[in-house]
Amino acid sequence: MNLRHRLRDGLREYVILEMQDPVPENHELVNVGRGWSLESRLLQWAREDRNLRVLRDLVYSHGHLTARPFTSLSAEEIARQAGALFSFGLLRLARAPLPERTVAPHFGEVPEVAPPVVDTEPLWLRLQVVDDVTDVPISGIKLRIQLGDESEQQATTDSEGRIDLKDVPQGAANVLSVLDGATLDNTLALVRTGGPWSQQKPSKAGSKGKESSSTRVLARIAEHQVSDGETLESVAEMYGLTVDALAKFNWGTTDPKQLQYHLLLEVGCTRKDAQGRYVFSSEDVPGVLRVPRPVAVPRMAVEQSHILRVKRVPEAQPYMFSL
Repeated sequence: MNLRHRLRDGLREYVILEMQDPVPENHELVNVGRGWSLESRLLQWAREDRNLRVLRDLVYSHGHLTARPFTSLSAEEIARQAGALFSFGLLRLARAPLPERTVAPHFGEVPEVAPPVVDTEPLWLRLQVVDDVTDVPISGIKLRIQLGDESEQQATTDSEGRIDLKDVPQGAANVLSVLDGATLDNTLALVRTGGPWSQQKPSKAGSKGKESSSTRVLARIAEHQVSDGETLESVAEMYGLTVDALAKFNWGTTDPKQLQYHLLLEVGCTRKDAQGRYVFSSEDVPGVLRVPRPVAVPRMAVEQSHILRVKRVPEAQPYMFSL
């Protein structure tokens, strides 16, 4: 067996065997076909010089009748003569195994190992709401707190203006005020956040906030300028509020008769609909409705105490007009 007679096709290598040669270990016999398909395949291989030399050597070594000495055969003739040798079974083709460098190494299955359980101390978050001028703590303010794992809690400041959360997850927390029950009288505006507790001036001794009989609300106030075609209902819907919530915030009442009075006195309405109720117009002076909007304080770090400094909102002045 002459293992020098090898054909190459890319990474693949084929050994040409004589009829009597045994198939080498780990090699696989290939059905080369017959006729035109066989010659076409051999011609394709013969386009590479090395393969052409191997096939020519085989044709000459088998003394084929047309392979006369000193006659240079073309690639097409070589393919045709070699094809005849394969067709008659004088030659066979065996596919050699791929070289080890082209075969991906076998990796044994790695058992899954659970990550080690790390004992961590419980985390905490502390907030305090105080008056920006007096440092007096403010009780009764309800806040929504979104934690690092996107869970959410609602809490209300106690008599010391504090909210203490324990066993909170890793990550910063986002704080959003709750507008339930907001009126101009009980609404406070955020002035600034004070940062870690240790960097703030402490509350004055003995000046604990009184327990509020009603909810305090932290909010910012947007001023909406009314225009033609708007109603109290449409403005409330625009801001995601109910009519009662918008009316209660501006005037502390939902009584229809009282609302008509405030629309005249404070919004400056002059037009009425077919039912005799005031409607908004771009000519109304001052033509302003106050709308509560939630206050958001983002990315408050856990394992720290934070101070929110607030102040009372300016009291609304009634519109003075002359007849």
